Order: sequence, then structure tokens, then C-alpha cells
Amino acid sequence: MRVSLGAIGFMLALLLQGCANDGVAREVPAAPSNDKPPAAKPQTRQVEPDVAEAPPPEAATAAARTVLAEHVENARDLGGVVLQESSKVAHGMLFRGPPLAALTEAGCAAVAELGIRSVIDLRVESEVSAKPDDACVLNEAQLLAAPLPVPYNVSAADYIAVLDTSESIVRVFEVLGDEARYPVYFHCTWGRDRTGILAAVVLLALGATPDAIMEDYLVSDDTVGAFPMSLRAALDEIASRGGIDAYLAAAGVSPEQLATLRSHAVDVAD
Repeated sequence: MRVSLGAIGFMLALLLQGCANDGVAREVPAAPSNDKPPAAKPQTRQVEPDVAEAPPPEAATAAARTVLAEHVENARDLGGVVLQESSKVAHGMLFRGPPLAALTEAGCAAVAELGIRSVIDLRVESEVSAKPDDACVLNEAQLLAAPLPVPYNVSAADYIAVLDTSESIVRVFEVLGDEARYPVYFHCTWGRDRTGILAAVVLLALGATPDAIMEDYLVSDDTVGAFPMSLRAALDEIASRGGIDAYLAAAGVSPEQLATLRSHAVDVAD
């Protein structure tokens, strides 16, 4: 049988192609699984085995300022909040939080360790009746009622309304203006809204920036939530009234009371 040269060439080409394909590993994509997602790629970042990663500075600060964590939620020391002119709030002088209510024996002991001499209750009468501060606290500390309006909608208007309750603001500063009344613990129901606004007023009076005040306020977000836009509106309202000194003077707070607050609650750097 005669075979043409063209046919022979064609057959040789097929044989060569087959040999080439047998020597190449072909990658076939895996079929998608309906049971689990694709495996994550392994991490390539190398970490020294004997070096622990430090927590973010803000996290360490918040943890250091938290008090009574096993007994009440969202209580903290304002000590350590950064102020202007290389100073900060003194530790152990000003505490903020929720009611010191229904405490266990261990909770009463923990509060006693803080040495609190004054408790300022910012709630209205119906709230106080429903959840009064514990007797073990009031046996050691003097209670002051300074009710502020309940911020039912936690709106900007609600927060600003608290600033207009001059009678209670003055009562608060009567305590803060008395050196025998420290350390002071002030609270509302959640330790967030009315407490947050009063903390902002006090911190502004001590020389904190709005950013530092907001940072303190947002610590509440981890436990009871936060409404930063409402607090920002309150800070802007104080600024629109001429600043913190003008606002407090218009409310009836004296320069002597402010001087006592600043002398007891500011830790000046060396």
C-alpha cells in the first residue's frame, strides 16, 4: 500500500502532540462546594515567638479606668483623661457610672475601697424609687439629688435640654466646690446620657478637649451603647454660649467652686 508523504507527516504530528500533552500537568479547577467556603490562605506574617503584642493604647487606658466591673456595668474613674497644658485628671477623685444598687457584700466592699464621700444622683424621683443606691454606699457617702431631664429619645435636643437644668448643675458644683466632699461618684440610670453630659461639662471645666471628652464618652459603647452625635451637639451648644466658663457662670457656678474642682481633680505633670 502506498502512503503519501503528506499522510505520513500528519501522523507524525499527531504522535508528537500526544507525547507533549502527556508530559504537562494540567490544572483543573475544583468544583465549588456547597458545604463550606474555600479554605483560607495561610498567614505569611512572621511573629517572634517570645514577643507578645501590646494592646492598643486606648484599650489599655479604658481598661485601667474601669471600676467595679464585677458589680455594676459602665462605671469608671475619670482619672487619666488627658487635659491641656501637659496635665490629666487626677485618679480616684471623680467617678462616673450607673446606680450603685443591689450590691452584693463583695460589691459593697469594692465601693468602700474607692473611698467615695459623695454620690450625686442625676435621676428623677420615679427612677430613684425603682432602683435606689444601696444602703451600704449611703452609710459611707453623702447623697445629693440633682435630677436632670430623662433623655427619652437620646437626641441632640434631649442632650441640650440637660444643659438648661441650671438648678441641678449648680447643686452638682456645690459638691465639686467643697474639698471635703471628694471623692465624688455621679450617675444616672445607664451611666451614659445625663452622666455623659455632666462628665463633659466637668471635663471641659478641667481643660479637656472635645476629642478627649468624646473618647471618654465612647467607652460606654462597649457595654450600654453610645450616641456621639447627641453629645457632639451638646459640646457645640456650650461653645455657642461662649465656652464652658461663660456657660457655668450663667448657670450660677462661682469661680471659687471651679477653683476647688481644679485643685482637687487635676494632676499636673512634673
